[in-house]
Amino acid sequence: MRRLIGRSPQRTLAGCALVLAAAIACGIWLTQRGGSAGAAPGLSVQASQGDVVVSVGGVGRVVSRTGATVIEVPAASPSSNGTAPAGGSSTSAPADAVFPRASGRVVFFSVRPGQHVAAGQRLALLDDGSVAAAAARQAALDLATARIELSQRLHSDPQKGIPPTPAELAAAAATIASANADLTQAIRRTRPAEVTAAQADLRRSQADLQALRGGTSSARARAISLAKDRVTAAQKRLDRVLAGATRTDVSAAQAEVRKAEADMAILQKAPATPLPQDVAAAQFAVTAAQQSLADAKAASPVDPAAVNAAQLELDKAIAALAALQPPLAQEFASAQAALDASRTKLAALQGPPDPAEVATARQDLVGAQADLRTLRAGPSPKSLASAREAVASARAKLTQTRGPAALTAARLAVTRAVADQAALKARSGPASPSDIALARVRYHAAQARLSTARADLRHLIVRSPRTGTVTALLTERGAPVDATTPIASVTNLQRLAVRVDLSEFDVARVHPGQKAIVRVDALGGKAFGGRVLFAALAGTDKDGVVTFPVIVALNGLHGPRPGMNVSVRIIIAQRKDVVALPIDAVSHDGEDRPVVAVVRSDGTRLTRHVKLGLANNKSVEIVQGLRPGERVAVDASSAAGGQ
Repeated sequence: MRRLIGRSPQRTLAGCALVLAAAIACGIWLTQRGGSAGAAPGLSVQASQGDVVVSVGGVGRVVSRTGATVIEVPAASPSSNGTAPAGGSSTSAPADAVFPRASGRVVFFSVRPGQHVAAGQRLALLDDGSVAAAAARQAALDLATARIELSQRLHSDPQKGIPPTPAELAAAAATIASANADLTQAIRRTRPAEVTAAQADLRRSQADLQALRGGTSSARARAISLAKDRVTAAQKRLDRVLAGATRTDVSAAQAEVRKAEADMAILQKAPATPLPQDVAAAQFAVTAAQQSLADAKAASPVDPAAVNAAQLELDKAIAALAALQPPLAQEFASAQAALDASRTKLAALQGPPDPAEVATARQDLVGAQADLRTLRAGPSPKSLASAREAVASARAKLTQTRGPAALTAARLAVTRAVADQAALKARSGPASPSDIALARVRYHAAQARLSTARADLRHLIVRSPRTGTVTALLTERGAPVDATTPIASVTNLQRLAVRVDLSEFDVARVHPGQKAIVRVDALGGKAFGGRVLFAALAGTDKDGVVTFPVIVALNGLHGPRPGMNVSVRIIIAQRKDVVALPIDAVSHDGEDRPVVAVVRSDGTRLTRHVKLGLANNKSVEIVQGLRPGERVAVDASSAAGGQ
């Protein structure tokens, strides 16, 4: 019994060894048989029905969609200056930084980090030392000045003088009436009857002289007749003097009195006290006009038109300065003298005849009667001398009566009076179209400056340019800021995007609208759908490697935050529900045609030509030559052939 028990373990070990040897031999046999049939278990794959997707991508970073085209992301490696701006950008401002539009110091912030703000909501208040407020006040004053200037030029041009008063207009009308009366009297004096009378006086004087020299009886009779006519004319003159002034003479004298009274009223009117700056401006205008006149006279050659224009500007400037100054005592005295003279003349015309003039007329009558008596009595040396003088006087009177000097002077006086009245009326007229247009341009320019100044004043309040969340305050109270200083970051967390750098080969196949899959590392690789918004047209060279930034908009908005690292796959092409194989399962024959080794149910392999479709680096679409479920061998020879 003990022998049996002692031999039993040995027999057991021997049996196990035999079983193991038999199993090894069987495995070798099966392996050899499978090699001859075409495929061993584990070296074949089954053709499946699925999707084939071709994509490109890389690592990127989440940014807001607003700042996606501003900041270069992601950062492949630290830059040479120690910072790591995404995509090689050297700016340190966040993508959604808010910059002020004015310079100053931060007075206070109206928001805090994490607060949701609407577009246009106040973020901070700046203090520029009242510079913008002072500019706005000055612009308002300039606008008021330009408005007054435009209104003046639309109604009356200051360069043409002060608008005339009613008294000045009345005096001008009276001057015209007086000049017309003088012209009427001058025309009456030169009427043909007076010329004929003067001619008759000359003939009579000549006849008297001829008669005294011993002329014929007929000549003597003619001289006596002319002497009688002279007596008659002297008598008529005496009668006219005794009768008093005519209505025309009285009207002309009254017009002169009214003009003198108007001039005195203008001088007596208390002028408004001029401002010192107005007087200074008027004096400067006179000095400038004098210099312009001197320059015009010193020019070579002298331009008469330029000299006249400069003289006219000087006269205007002097008149404007005089209008600002009170009248002198001499001017009051001269005006009073003119008024007294005109009143004296009117009183003389309206009162009884002047005794002196009556005496002169009587003396003329007496002389004419004496001449008649002398002619009747006969010639004498004294009478001959008187006759010669009478001929000379009559000839001079005829020359004066025929001469146009008095009539021309009267007509010139009327023309001058009308011109003076027109000049007075022109002083109240509007400026020239060019001056009005220039004043209107200045007015609009002042409006624009005021709008700009008020906008600068409003820019002291920094407002959010968009709706979003305040993610950071980038400065502190009291710090100086300007248009290049970011003060806060406002991000729209509902509009996020991913920025990723692609190689020049990958970006060539990317275009807006393509779908993408974004996986966020911080969220455990959670996938979000996306769509390509933008692919850069120009690349960025960094350390000899050219990359192109691509922007992908995110569809899922719960979880991702700006700055998170992500991996991006952009779908270039996709075939759904097609027959697909691993790319190593396809080889090529001697004619470079794609073939696969189909594994039959009995383990044998059959080479079959196939037509390929879309392929990526792992799988390929089988368009023709293979059905879903068929197995295809994958061995070293086919893998080598696939390569």
